[in-house]
Amino acid sequence: MSLSVAREIAYDAFVATMFNRHKPENYLEKAYKEYEKKLKRVDRNFIKEVLYGGLRWHSKLYWILQNTSKRDLDKSPGEVVASLVLGTYQIYYMDRVPDRAAVNESVEYVRKKGQANACSFVNGILRQIARRGEYFTKPNKETQPIEYLSLQFAHPHWLVERWLKSFKFDRTSLMLAANNKPPICSIRINSVKTPIEKVNELQNSILKEEGIHSDRRPLRSALRLKSQPITAPKSLFAEGYFTIQDEASQLIAHMVAPEQGQHVADSCSGPGGKLSHLYEIGAGTLSLTAIEKDSKQLEKAQKTMRRLGHDNLTWVHSSFLDWEATTKQDKLLLDAPCTGLGILRRHPEGKWIKTKQAINTMATKQWDLIQHALKQIKTGGELIYSVCSFEPEESDAHARNLVKHYGDQIEILSPKGRIPDYFRKYVTKNNVLSIFSGNSDDMDGFSAFIVKIKKDLGD
Repeated sequence: MSLSVAREIAYDAFVATMFNRHKPENYLEKAYKEYEKKLKRVDRNFIKEVLYGGLRWHSKLYWILQNTSKRDLDKSPGEVVASLVLGTYQIYYMDRVPDRAAVNESVEYVRKKGQANACSFVNGILRQIARRGEYFTKPNKETQPIEYLSLQFAHPHWLVERWLKSFKFDRTSLMLAANNKPPICSIRINSVKTPIEKVNELQNSILKEEGIHSDRRPLRSALRLKSQPITAPKSLFAEGYFTIQDEASQLIAHMVAPEQGQHVADSCSGPGGKLSHLYEIGAGTLSLTAIEKDSKQLEKAQKTMRRLGHDNLTWVHSSFLDWEATTKQDKLLLDAPCTGLGILRRHPEGKWIKTKQAINTMATKQWDLIQHALKQIKTGGELIYSVCSFEPEESDAHARNLVKHYGDQIEILSPKGRIPDYFRKYVTKNNVLSIFSGNSDDMDGFSAFIVKIKKDLGD
């Protein structure tokens, strides 16, 4: 049996992610350009399912393999591990994929990658797994809750232990399970091209032109699609009628609530989701500054703005810490770098790459960014801080530290008056928007708060 291009890309992307620390989405973007003429939409869907499914369930699949194999897989080349993990994923989780195809093409993959001496090993292990005749004793749910949840839901031990200290067993289970589900596809309507009151017309266009059903949401700018949209040239996406953005992320621009004529800055603007939303809410009347230090993220943000037809803004290619506002800003959005532990369903590789120490490291970096941001804002202005994480060190702790450090010079405003009533349930008594994984609305995990500068903070 020959090796399909789709499987080869998925397996190569797994190796690049788990062994070379590449971002899977970046690797796939390059691969899709290289094999553009050979890949159909069904192939891309298959690649995404195999790759991200294998990443989500990696530790559980690895545990099964280690219990099946007499070899220490930790000493095996990346290509061999990829063939075993992704082959096992297809056998266990993809009912429409024949076991024979999963086994044979996994063997062909290691052969093509110069690991011919491992072909019989891979073949034997995957055939044994395909028989599903083995049973391995799992950790006891009652006496070993951390070990049980870690294995059952394929999450690192340290993260399960951390969440169990803050949440009950059932709640933690729900959060872990949610991280292993592919994310819902939410889009944000480009209100410059389609006024919100005409959303029904856009829904009909998406259904008529792409055959995709959609649902309205409490957030008027949002639609949920039943399947992934077409992004090819001349599609509704390519023509700028909407952009793909989770509802939790869409709430942030509403918290900023930019007003006509204001000076507004987006300090970490790539890849352009929140930036473009600010532009649309401001109806193009803002003095909008986009700051981004990463050249690739800057390019993505600029591409997003061009696609949506947004061009009246200032671009700054710089680290935010090196940027000094020539005019004090009315509002500044700090969508800070973070651990991303609220969006593990989108980036499952984060479970295996992130560490416990990263939380404190990121929190320290975030505090430095907050301090710099406050210096760029006029008295009476606002800092809107957000992260795609709900870890206390990256969210509530910053709000508390600001009050402790600045006292009555600042105020943490409630976001309840700026977001739709439906989402007020996510605002804590400390005025922090806090959305956990496994929430009832199936949104990403997010945290955000608003800081108003009431008195001059000085230098």
